[in-house]
Amino acid sequence: MAIKHPQWALKHKRKGTELRLINGRYYLYEITSKWDPEKKRSKKITLGLLGKITKEEGFVESEKRKLKKQTFIPENIHLKEFGLSSLITEEFSDYIDLLKKHFPKHWKFIVALAYSRFAFQSPLKNVPYHFSKSYLSELYKNVGVSSGSIGKKLKEIGINRLTILDFFNEFKTANDKILFDGTDILSNSKKMGYPQKSKTKKGTFNTIINLMFIFSTKNKIPLYYRIMSGKTKDISSFKLCLDEAKIDDAVVIADKGFYSENNIRKLDDEKLKYIIPLRRNSSLINYNHYKTSDLKDFDGHFMYEKNIIWYQQNSIGKKRIITYRNDSLRAEEINDYLRRCETLPEKYNEETFYEKQYGFGTISFITNLEENISAEEVYISYKSRNQIERMIDVFKNVLDADKSYMQDQDALEGWMFINYIAMHWYYKLILKLKENKLNSKYSPKDIIMFLRDVKKIKINDKWMNLEITKKNLKLFNKLGLHIT
Repeated sequence: MAIKHPQWALKHKRKGTELRLINGRYYLYEITSKWDPEKKRSKKITLGLLGKITKEEGFVESEKRKLKKQTFIPENIHLKEFGLSSLITEEFSDYIDLLKKHFPKHWKFIVALAYSRFAFQSPLKNVPYHFSKSYLSELYKNVGVSSGSIGKKLKEIGINRLTILDFFNEFKTANDKILFDGTDILSNSKKMGYPQKSKTKKGTFNTIINLMFIFSTKNKIPLYYRIMSGKTKDISSFKLCLDEAKIDDAVVIADKGFYSENNIRKLDDEKLKYIIPLRRNSSLINYNHYKTSDLKDFDGHFMYEKNIIWYQQNSIGKKRIITYRNDSLRAEEINDYLRRCETLPEKYNEETFYEKQYGFGTISFITNLEENISAEEVYISYKSRNQIERMIDVFKNVLDADKSYMQDQDALEGWMFINYIAMHWYYKLILKLKENKLNSKYSPKDIIMFLRDVKKIKINDKWMNLEITKKNLKLFNKLGLHIT
């Protein structure tokens, strides 16, 4: 027998709904039907509760239904990246404070561009898009990252080279050991004096701009950059960089192939300290001590990365020639050379093997460091060189800054400063990973990717955090990154 519902309840019923009386109360449900091939008839399917019906209030929509309707109104939803934005505003807040201090007019703009480079290696044309999709754009209004204003603001930043230097001086500490090295980037600009046809680090000839970098071994961060003409490779540029950076006590640690009598003379003329590697066939190296198996002939030994390093040093005037031998490396090189004698006899043979045998496993330096700087300290200083080599790799390959399309020298200076900020942030993540012993499992690029996935959603003018995966949340907590 069908239930006879009152008119005050029936008037709210419409097509696709069903009125139900449950425990003396009326409820309206959304329904549909589906053909059941087994029973050969339509089957009713309940889609969900729409709300309740009372005589006094009429139809009252359910709270769940209201939320569901709100959630799926596209014009009321905004989704923005939040994880990296939070990292920058919270973990890197000291940078924001320093940018406010030195660049009160442009600090928001610098943060916006550095974010785009750090997170996406974004070319300038895509900065407005990436910034607009970040939660930073909610925190920093009227930044001015339109395509028409970016170039102008980069010029305004770049023209103030002294302000840029003052900013980086904030990171200098006492008793620091610094490294500096040069690299080049491609540029085909016809409007600047910097790009010149010259030999690149890779040995090819191209139109390039030269860059000089300084890296702090104590704080493990970049300290300085200088843009130079593509043809400027003179050693005097070392001295100019040190003077501009106001660094008094620095050591030039060169790469293999740098040594020549002319280069050494120039370094001496500029009164620069240096550690320069020599080729193994250099006439400055005396292998006589290495021709005996008596270890007493060495001047001493020390442990480096679980390997015993033997050394012998000789003086030439005020300079020292120090030769080091790593017996583990020596065994590897001997085995490798003899294998090549078998596989490539046209290039390698036993006669040349015996000529080279005393050089296997060795590295030699010429240095003018004082005698009180031990052979072990010289060796460790040289090994630290890979830190600046890695920094250049980060600059070129991680930040994708191995080329420039800038047509203005001041804008190029501003662009370089933006990249240096992004590089600082990258190194801050490296230190976070190392401090928490996670660097063997994750790279900074991994953390950047995970943080980019953390979003905020705005529904009807209210921002809410979207759920973070348990795995990523655990990782962030281990790193001390409280992304909430």
